[in-house]
Amino acid sequence: MADALERARAARTWLERLGARIPGYKGYLERELRREMDQVLRSELAGRIDRARDGVRAFQRQLRLDQSGLLQRLSSADKRLDQVANVLRHAGSGYAGLFDAVKVREEELGTLYRFDLSLVDGVDALVAVAVALDGEAAVERLEQQLLDVGRQVESRDSVVKSVLGDRGGEA
Repeated sequence: MADALERARAARTWLERLGARIPGYKGYLERELRREMDQVLRSELAGRIDRARDGVRAFQRQLRLDQSGLLQRLSSADKRLDQVANVLRHAGSGYAGLFDAVKVREEELGTLYRFDLSLVDGVDALVAVAVALDGEAAVERLEQQLLDVGRQVESRDSVVKSVLGDRGGEA
């Protein structure tokens, strides 16, 4: 994540670099950059979850029709994967902007980044399970991992609110 942030900083135009020298504007640019990176991260995670859906569907195609219980569980998992990916895709992006009443401090951003990195680990584990499906035990692991990741994705708003405390706002 830090490498991506540094690459984004390096890719700024000369006008953005000039604006970064104006008092107050540099902080605005950094927050906007974080907003963009937050959206990129969530888009990437949603894409990874789509790859997990591909793994589920590939395994479904290998099953026989007399395995209807397993087919139904996989269909439910596919729908839940789609829901989780869409929550990530369509969540509010970024951190408080220049004119927002709420300002997010660096230490708060660190907490949010750590949460996001743990989410990356969870999604990667989910994808690993989904693409290696080979039987009922693997489907059970998929369901548990999906439950864990789904809860984590849905708890992001709570994490943001706890980081911001009574100040409110969107992260």
